[in-house]
Amino acid sequence: MDSGKLDNTFSIRNVIMTLMIGEIFLAILVTGWLWYSNGRASVQTLSKNLSEEITKRVEDRISNFLNVAREQATSQVELFSTGLIDPNSTDKQSLTLEYQKRVLERKPHIATLYVGVPDGELFGYQKDLSGNLIRLRCNPNEPGLYEYSSDGNTAYDPDFNTVERPWFSQAVEKKAPGWTPVYQFGGIPQLGLSAFETFVENDSVKIISVCDLTLGPIHDFLSNLNISDTGQTAIFESTGLLIASSAPNPLEEIAGGAGGENQYVRVKASDSNSPILTEAYQALTSTHGDVNSWPKEGSIQIDGENDEIFITWRSIQLEADQQWVNLVVIPRRDLTSEVRERTQNTALVFLGLIIFTIPLVWRTAEGITRPLRELNRGMDKIARFENEGTSVRSSRLRELNEMQSRMERMRHALTSFEKYVPSRVVRQLVLEDRVAVPGMEEAKACIFFSDIIGFTDVAETLDPDKLVQLGGEYLEGMSRQIHAQSGVVDKFIGDAIMAFWIAEVDGARVTSRACRAALSSQESLHLLRKDWRTRSLPALRARIGLHTGPVRVGNIGSTTRLNYTILGDAVNLASRLEGLNKVYGTSIMASEEVKNIAGVEFHFRILDRVSVKGRRQGGAVYELVDLADRISAQQREISELHEEALQQYTEGRFIEARSLFSEISKISPEDKPSKVLEDRCHWLIDHPPEEWSGTIAIDRNFRDNG
Repeated sequence: MDSGKLDNTFSIRNVIMTLMIGEIFLAILVTGWLWYSNGRASVQTLSKNLSEEITKRVEDRISNFLNVAREQATSQVELFSTGLIDPNSTDKQSLTLEYQKRVLERKPHIATLYVGVPDGELFGYQKDLSGNLIRLRCNPNEPGLYEYSSDGNTAYDPDFNTVERPWFSQAVEKKAPGWTPVYQFGGIPQLGLSAFETFVENDSVKIISVCDLTLGPIHDFLSNLNISDTGQTAIFESTGLLIASSAPNPLEEIAGGAGGENQYVRVKASDSNSPILTEAYQALTSTHGDVNSWPKEGSIQIDGENDEIFITWRSIQLEADQQWVNLVVIPRRDLTSEVRERTQNTALVFLGLIIFTIPLVWRTAEGITRPLRELNRGMDKIARFENEGTSVRSSRLRELNEMQSRMERMRHALTSFEKYVPSRVVRQLVLEDRVAVPGMEEAKACIFFSDIIGFTDVAETLDPDKLVQLGGEYLEGMSRQIHAQSGVVDKFIGDAIMAFWIAEVDGARVTSRACRAALSSQESLHLLRKDWRTRSLPALRARIGLHTGPVRVGNIGSTTRLNYTILGDAVNLASRLEGLNKVYGTSIMASEEVKNIAGVEFHFRILDRVSVKGRRQGGAVYELVDLADRISAQQREISELHEEALQQYTEGRFIEARSLFSEISKISPEDKPSKVLEDRCHWLIDHPPEEWSGTIAIDRNFRDNG
């Protein structure tokens, strides 16, 4: 070993210590990054789950709340529809009032329960602010509402008219259950809505049952809902008017009215005194337009004034044309404090553990250094391909002992190294004692590309273990034929194979070998298919492309990883010829250069004149049929007819060409190349080209579609 090179080496102990110190700083950086990324992901997940839970709870509460009014309106109608109370009897009012009284005493959230009749009659009960019942009465066919309190006082509202109430007009129009829009109770800071049900007889409304609900309990529920430290939720109509909110402000804004009395005005979500609710509503309005244009549900994240805000919304459908929106807004800072604290504690513990291990690493490095020197000497012999006598004394350290065992296996592996790299390359490098470096030289080569037909479908349907077995048998069979003709298997590209033969003079010999390898590969594959069928495995078929041309051959890659390969347009053309088989239904396609070199020994059938990438000027493509002395009379006749037809086609006589291609189909109905050209002639006859050279351009890489 050259002792002068030792000046640039480092002690294992020093390297390990340096790496450990670097690891400490890296750990801090990684911990910080993990805190940020994991914390952000956790917050988003937590926000989504929390929002969905809150939305579900709110929906359940509203559903249960509204069902009370719906059930009471329906139950009151059933008194008449089932005949318990005769709607035409004189005592219907007293019986109904007794029922209504009992319901209001049991249901604190119901504000009013009453019955309306089409002639304007109304009777029922209403609760005042103290919870006392007030009996309501409207006489038939006259306006005015009488209110009889429990203390004997009577109030009269002359402006009240039963038939002009919203619930009355909606019930008469629909003749079906429904809800009124949300409204404000007169004189009190409460919102409400009414559920109505109708008793219809002979297509005529006889009785309208109405139940009024106050929405204050919904507001109280939202106010007491545990969302997050500063999170908010709100329910509003499609007009944007608030129905209930967890914000501390009331739903109605109080202003001085006439006579010094208070006046209550409903507040829009955009005017809420909760900044994050206002920001969320404005962000959604800016993105989706008015509330009616919003998606039925969704969630977004926005940059608020002070922090990121998670927004979730969902529609609550009351009627086909009446919906509420439940909005949940959670600031990010409410969810990150605990995650941040736990992540930082984890980082500190992790850092302490790393510092604690430094002395242990120091002692371990010292114990490894000495036996490694002996191991290094043995590896130096292997590096010089001195495979005999490289064994070293066994170490008592388990890991080093395992390294020594692996070094022995490495010696055996080097014996097999030539199976992976062309033997002349390995032998030359060893004899000249030099390192392989990137570099290529000009040469002439015959390039071989093959690909399995429909392998994607096979891979998707076949069991993975069977797929590996099937692929291995296929690649082994194909590679054996290439090696038998002294070819170099360059690489396996999935199920595709690239191989080449380097020509010493004019390429005649290597082109012949490549053609023989292609034919023998198809013959070998034919035998394999018989075996695969007996084992219920897919009978794989392959397409092959051949081209001979100038290339650059040698090592390509980096200083640490090289590949002995060939490059050039000739390689690309061979690949595209393999894919072009798919168009013509052939198995082996060769370029004009291959045919010109090996045309005496092998029989080639001209197929077409095409232009592909790598050959813009176009050229003839051929099917390699078989050895020249094995061609049948029918194959020769088809080749001659196809050549004659292609001549007519090239000269623009498409009718004559079509007739000749049709003759081939009569001889061999399964012959796809003639069918392809015949169909093309049909099209060209119907769509005569303005300029015609006889060459068709195909700028696709067909290997990707096989």
